[in-house]
Amino acid sequence: MENASPVVSVPVPCLSMEQRDESADKPVLFSISDKKAIIDGDIPGLTNANAWFTPQGWILLRLSTATFLQNPQDSQDKIHLPHLPEGLSTRCSCQLSGKPSLPGCIVLVVEPIATVIWYCRIGDDEWTRHEYDIGTLPFDPPIDGKDHDDVAICQIAACHGKFYFNGFFDTIGVLEFTPTPVFSSIEIVDPTPGGLGVTGAAHVYLVESEDELYMVCLRIDYEFTIYDMTVHKMDFLSRQWRRADEIGGRAFFLAPLYFGASCSADEYGLEKDSVYASYAVDKCFEVSKVEDDETEVHDLIDAPDSKRGMWILPVEKKVEMIRGSNRCDCYLQIYLWHSPIN
Repeated sequence: MENASPVVSVPVPCLSMEQRDESADKPVLFSISDKKAIIDGDIPGLTNANAWFTPQGWILLRLSTATFLQNPQDSQDKIHLPHLPEGLSTRCSCQLSGKPSLPGCIVLVVEPIATVIWYCRIGDDEWTRHEYDIGTLPFDPPIDGKDHDDVAICQIAACHGKFYFNGFFDTIGVLEFTPTPVFSSIEIVDPTPGGLGVTGAAHVYLVESEDELYMVCLRIDYEFTIYDMTVHKMDFLSRQWRRADEIGGRAFFLAPLYFGASCSADEYGLEKDSVYASYAVDKCFEVSKVEDDETEVHDLIDAPDSKRGMWILPVEKKVEMIRGSNRCDCYLQIYLWHSPIN
């Protein structure tokens, strides 16, 4: 009798490519180092239609009868959650307020267009749907007869147990749970003039890294081409964004929609102080140096036509240690990503 083929642990960070082929149910996983598809690598249960990736590495999976956070490298490592309602777009963003092992950790799902969030605490019996109001955006001239629209949460990151969103050079939103959602904002002192570049438009991402909050700004020209990248670190005491020329030797990962994450460069053989951005339509990813924006393009070998590329990073691993009669739980850090513009 033949032995069943073992499931190969997926090397992370890696890139999950959502194929345009409607008959392809599962994404193709690509190695960063090899730029090739990972042969025999699989994350059980993961499809193109049932997953939301978190910056902390966990993947929120909704199966027909169960919803849980899945460790991408260990099929047995799951954190069960209330069953998520049907019909949520996979373009929703998903965040954890902190380590899932800590009491009161919040799982937050943000809808991409509607002003709606879903949340639960680990251990809750159900998800809570919350409609929010954080202002309006005027249209001048009106669009399709509308002179304004509701402002929705776009880029978002969790830091120190709070969620920071819609970060720009003049203000940043804050969402905290006390225990219900409370919205506020921070006015930035001495905002950078012309921070969004020559067109006043940019792709902006928020990234939490080692308990610091960063903003990555990808400025675009009149042809909607990225021509410049800068990274800024939030100084909460002075309420200012400080230009950063290094990010502690780590690597940042950006993805649509507005996904940003951080990972140890040394531990995973990545470029230090660099930003990784995937472009699924172009079948490549770019690596840009934080210091001078020097960028290298990496083509993916035999990549399928894809709608979107999502970075999958490691989750935080728990290591149990015994010291005499005392048992300590220690944690080693690791993380996740997907792609920015495509």
